[in-house]
Amino acid sequence: MPVIGIPTAELRRRIGEEVEGDKLLEVLGDMGCDVEGLATLRRMQCVRCGFVMELAGKEDTPPTCGNCTTPLRDVEGSTREMSPIEVVRMELLAVRPDMFDPAGLARAIRGVLGIETGPIEYPSHDVVAKLTVDPSVRRPESLRPHIACAVIENVTLDDDSIKLLMKLQENLHWALGRNRKHASIGVYDLDSLGGDTEFEYTTEPPDYRFVPLGATGSEPWTLERILEEHAKGRAYANLLQGFDRYPILRSKSGQVLSMPPIINSEETKVHGKSRRFFIDVTGSGQRIVQRTLAILVTSILEYHKDAKLGLVEIHGATDAGEVDGATTTLVTPDLAPQIARVDSEHTAKLLGIPLSTDDVEELLRKMRHGISKRNGTEIEVEVPAYRNDILHERDLMEDAAIAFGYRNIPRALVPTLTVGKELHSTRVTSDLRDILVGMGYLELFTIALTSTEQGDDVLGLAAHPRAVVLDNPISSDQTQLRTSLLPGLLQTFARNRHNALPQRVFELGEVSFLSDEAETGAHERHYVAFGTIAPKVGFAEIRAEAEAFVREARIPFRLERAEVPFLVPGRAAFLVGDAGAPIGVFGEVHPRTLARLGLQNPAVMFEMTVPTEDGTPEYLALGESPLRT
Repeated sequence: MPVIGIPTAELRRRIGEEVEGDKLLEVLGDMGCDVEGLATLRRMQCVRCGFVMELAGKEDTPPTCGNCTTPLRDVEGSTREMSPIEVVRMELLAVRPDMFDPAGLARAIRGVLGIETGPIEYPSHDVVAKLTVDPSVRRPESLRPHIACAVIENVTLDDDSIKLLMKLQENLHWALGRNRKHASIGVYDLDSLGGDTEFEYTTEPPDYRFVPLGATGSEPWTLERILEEHAKGRAYANLLQGFDRYPILRSKSGQVLSMPPIINSEETKVHGKSRRFFIDVTGSGQRIVQRTLAILVTSILEYHKDAKLGLVEIHGATDAGEVDGATTTLVTPDLAPQIARVDSEHTAKLLGIPLSTDDVEELLRKMRHGISKRNGTEIEVEVPAYRNDILHERDLMEDAAIAFGYRNIPRALVPTLTVGKELHSTRVTSDLRDILVGMGYLELFTIALTSTEQGDDVLGLAAHPRAVVLDNPISSDQTQLRTSLLPGLLQTFARNRHNALPQRVFELGEVSFLSDEAETGAHERHYVAFGTIAPKVGFAEIRAEAEAFVREARIPFRLERAEVPFLVPGRAAFLVGDAGAPIGVFGEVHPRTLARLGLQNPAVMFEMTVPTEDGTPEYLALGESPLRT
């Protein structure tokens, strides 16, 4: 996962307490963050767009700016050094995108530490802008028919806050947007629009033009050229592949804001003097769009305490998320909490902690949830709009455990103790493996899914009457579970015709057969098989190997003549167990079978069932028992 650096000074300032380095790392670890540790980073700023890049250790200057794609490495004066910064480096916790920046992370830490608990109210003002969605955006094949917007005023920016905003935007693109496929964000300088507060979300043909971000001083580019030549266009062109019209967000006066999900316009870019933002999130689903906007907006409001949130009225929005259904009017962002329920008794039982209902409520408040009411042990919880990960009651139980602290859960032995031991089948197969490795065989693993053509047909057998056949196979060569290991060994020889001889291989694996007595309708058995292919190999060699193997394994047996389609008559034998039933077969592979696989050298094979605690089961790979008496 991507690694981010959260400035420690900024994080401590927003927590409101001086949390020492070790304590900070401990708290982050308890919250589920994968923390690498503290580090000092060099900082470099792109002179052209103001984007700040953080470099670790001896990391070299990147070849281009990550924001405007301006060449940096070989262009003198394209960057300027900034003072270094201490950061806590950690992997992004994909399920908690609300903790991707210092403000959102500090909000969560204040709750866990008990500095500030319960939900935070983010008051919004009246509708200050309007947006109309053109019907062309809602075509069934449209990638992003959904849109949500917001206006934030009274913002004060500096180099650090611009950098954090850009980082948060890109990290949300990764975590929620899946690299902009499901959601993409646009942040614009509202003052650059000359007071225009009416917008439209529409589509335009490939020859429509505007100046993309980073193309300062150039003529307007066509949308087609942006996709072919601009760095962001090339990176995300696949998202608009096959479209004959492309999404465009613009003001009523015609000023283009962006081409979602590709690039913003140069004229509306955010800079150090920006004081008002217009924000949009477009995407494939209403929920993901609304959640992404809520996370971004609340993080900005956390960072800029004097900022004011304005609502946007969206006309022609899709109704209830249906792209081709009725339309409605939405007011966004929607920061109303999501209502969820959790049972305190079930929570205490699942976590193994003696918690009362009051205790569970307090723990949930530490995770910044609100409590609306309770009925006995059932608690009605108000989940903040910026929490995208609360989908089930168990998620709230997990939050309670995090707030309690996993390290604080008392350790105790379970009331009933059992001693683990190896399964009999595991112990036996391990012993058989050691024997075969000692005999000079190389182990292989073949796939358990096969087909009649690749299994029984290879051996010249009729379709096995007890084969487990799949109802909905993924492909024509994986229609059933195997009933023998021998076809896999023979096909391994066929795939290795170009390699040196002799080749000696074995496999220990499971085969499956239908059974009316099994709970699932089928049972599995462990088989062992080995074989050799070489210019001079025959029945004498495989008999010696077979007898050595079963004697070393201490398996009682006797030999009986066998006649099976895939072995040469007179050069094949059954291993017969104490019960008088065959437990295995071995012999020299029939030339007809070798020819099916294009093998030109003799081969010998052995297969038998692996003994169980009750003895050695009957060998079933051939269907009906062919033992001749």
